[in-house]
Amino acid sequence: MRAYFMNRMISYNIWRWSMLAFTGALLLFATQFFSCQGFKKPADTTVQLYTKKYQSQLENFAFLVKESHDDCFPTSNQSCVIEKIITPLSSASGVVLSSSSSHIFVITANHFCENSISEKMMGETKIRIFIGDTSRLANIITGSEKADLCLLSALRFKDENFKTTKLASRMPLIGDKLINIAAPDGMASPNTRLMFNGNFAGCENLSCVFTIPATFGSSGSAVYNEEGELVSLLVAAAVNFENVSMGPHIDTLHILVETVEDSIDIY
Repeated sequence: MRAYFMNRMISYNIWRWSMLAFTGALLLFATQFFSCQGFKKPADTTVQLYTKKYQSQLENFAFLVKESHDDCFPTSNQSCVIEKIITPLSSASGVVLSSSSSHIFVITANHFCENSISEKMMGETKIRIFIGDTSRLANIITGSEKADLCLLSALRFKDENFKTTKLASRMPLIGDKLINIAAPDGMASPNTRLMFNGNFAGCENLSCVFTIPATFGSSGSAVYNEEGELVSLLVAAAVNFENVSMGPHIDTLHILVETVEDSIDIY
């Protein structure tokens, strides 16, 4: 089987795959407006939200929103009545790989980071990262169109602590159980995490298949093995059967990180 990219669509042997960047309504964050640097609400550290087995994986989940930032909304006489308009365009999922004393590093799908033709017409776009009750704008470090991976950096708040996401050394065996943490259709909120179960179905070249449900907004969501190690990110789903999804081989994640390690200490 071969996979090839064409107009943000993937044809994979006799299966058809569609990119998962969500471009519809953003359920919980679409109506909110934020400062340029972000916001943070005080965290209630007395409440245990997550199961201990996957606590760090759930805490490291990132909900991503691409926004259009218009500096001016002109009236009929071309004068600006509003200085800044922020419009949500699309959403995706991601995961915090690691953090430094000042920044966090998040990985997601490259087709979300790239602007579509319609998004380019909206003017300047920025990516906002939501983690729990926090929000901050992100910068793109690097991306791989072939692997469909995008590495982002953003400010780390003073009292935030993230455990480093461990990359698996190999792909699972066919039939091995997997978990996925995602925000399909933009379904995300500070105190909820959507976790899905599936199995590893194998790889052809560097494209791997999973029996994990996925749809728009699942792009960039982490796929973990039973040891909690990151094995892939979801980047595509079968058009007529969304219980089958696809992501890059773990080797491509290692390669992407290694390409920036000389300038940025991610691991």
